[in-house]
Amino acid sequence: MMKRIIVLVLMLIVKTGFAQSKEKAFKYGFVDQTGKEIVPCKYDDIVAFENGFAVVKLKGKSGVVDKTGKEVIRCIYDEIQNKKNWIIVSNKNAKAQYLVKSSDVLLTKKYDEAKTLSHEITAVKLNNKWGFIDVVGEEITPKYDEIIDFADRFAVVKLNGKYGIVDQIGKEVVFPIYDQVQNFKEGFAVVESNNKFGVISEEGKIVVPIKYDMNFYFKDNVSIVKQENKYGILDNEGKEIVPIQYDFMVLNDELIQVKSGDKYGLIDKTGKEVAPIKYDAIESFKDGIAVIKSDGKYGFIDKEGKEIVTPKYEKADDFKDGLGAVRIQVGK
Repeated sequence: MMKRIIVLVLMLIVKTGFAQSKEKAFKYGFVDQTGKEIVPCKYDDIVAFENGFAVVKLKGKSGVVDKTGKEVIRCIYDEIQNKKNWIIVSNKNAKAQYLVKSSDVLLTKKYDEAKTLSHEITAVKLNNKWGFIDVVGEEITPKYDEIIDFADRFAVVKLNGKYGIVDQIGKEVVFPIYDQVQNFKEGFAVVESNNKFGVISEEGKIVVPIKYDMNFYFKDNVSIVKQENKYGILDNEGKEIVPIQYDFMVLNDELIQVKSGDKYGLIDKTGKEVAPIKYDAIESFKDGIAVIKSDGKYGFIDKEGKEIVTPKYEKADDFKDGLGAVRIQVGK
């Protein structure tokens, strides 16, 4: 009988970490590696430290201590959740509140909600408005309706139904006056106003006027744009390097496939013609070769615009492992 009791007590200790026995009462604290008692043994229960803070319990209520032993949150809450970047405190029938951790300091201001945007930035919500806490604990006052995205030092924000971009210190790089905004990519952000699109740099400069019809993007310092159902190319300063004159335009590997009327051709990113606009179709380049169609027949073209196989086959498939399958018709 005695062995069974000992086993049960040991299991309880292993499962909970610390456990009270019916015969004895215990108090808990923390010591450092030198044996110094940092948090005095006065609490009814303790939970291990998480990013500089630990939850403690006293007389049925929870609080928080830091690594110096200071009780940074008094034991007055029914429940405390100690998360990596913040602490959530709550009482019965009351809304939970968030206290943000910043550089081993627990900020005293309570927020309605919090979310991690990056290692350095925490988004916080207060009175239905969102703001930011930076890595040193500075608050960017909550005033935005939403924080849509955070990437590479910038966040898309929404205010009064309009969108803009702020940097990590709260500066409005793109003022929230647009119908839609995409976050910066390779130094540029696409903005939309009244169904027209333009581009703004990280310095807040409009590099492409907001007058184009298509949601475009920059790649390799150029961007395909559409205006009044015609396509052209701009450089990353908004200069038109290929006139807006084509009926369609799309990137095809390192070249740009263009359409005029019902015929297709290829140009490079300066507008120089690589393949004349005479084909019924040009498919995507594979292994440096693209299938072409002309007068109902298929062949192949390379990136220099050379027809390596004149269109003469009933069907042709993409090159793979240096070969392209073709088909001819025989008999009736």
